[in-house]
Amino acid sequence: LFTVEVPQQLYIAEYGSNVTMECRFPVNGSLNLGLLSVVWEQKRQGQPESRDVYTLRSGKALPPSQHHDYMGRAALLHNELKSGRAVLQITGVKITDAGSYLCLIDYQGADYKYITLEVKASYKIINTQIMRKRDEDKFVFICQSEGFPLAEVFWQNEKNFNLTGSANTTYTLTADGLYNVTSILTFKPKMSENYSCMFWNKELNEETSA
Repeated sequence: LFTVEVPQQLYIAEYGSNVTMECRFPVNGSLNLGLLSVVWEQKRQGQPESRDVYTLRSGKALPPSQHHDYMGRAALLHNELKSGRAVLQITGVKITDAGSYLCLIDYQGADYKYITLEVKASYKIINTQIMRKRDEDKFVFICQSEGFPLAEVFWQNEKNFNLTGSANTTYTLTADGLYNVTSILTFKPKMSENYSCMFWNKELNEETSA
């Protein structure tokens, strides 16, 4: 019985990095490339259509069928095929690459398996800005960062007093699908007191402070 197997069912990739996912199939001796067809497709949550990531039909790549979002980014590592490994490499991982991937192999029999790719983007860099409010003895402290999924922002002073309730936090979505989060705290400064903002990414259990 011809069976496709996956050594790993879940891959987690950092936004902007490269990822390789693989499924394995029985070769039984030396590979006859002309008999081999490999299809990698992606299905995103809430999207009815699946997207063609890479197709190899009878040993030849079919670039016209490839979804434009994967052009120049998704490739099948051909040198691995002879070992019975269909390895898909995606470079410059995007948020939209997350989803369920179908790996279908047709080689003297056909079978398929699904692999899940999750994409995360840490809130690595926090941009800070302090402005003085005109005509008022107040300061505006701004913290801004980009990442995925959506982070919560917490504020505190050096006495660890929680000031989050006084802050105004908003976000927009960038063209790349990242959350651009801005949090603004307006306060009346006490002498030489330090304030900090913390981006808490609950799903990744990660925090970044400034």
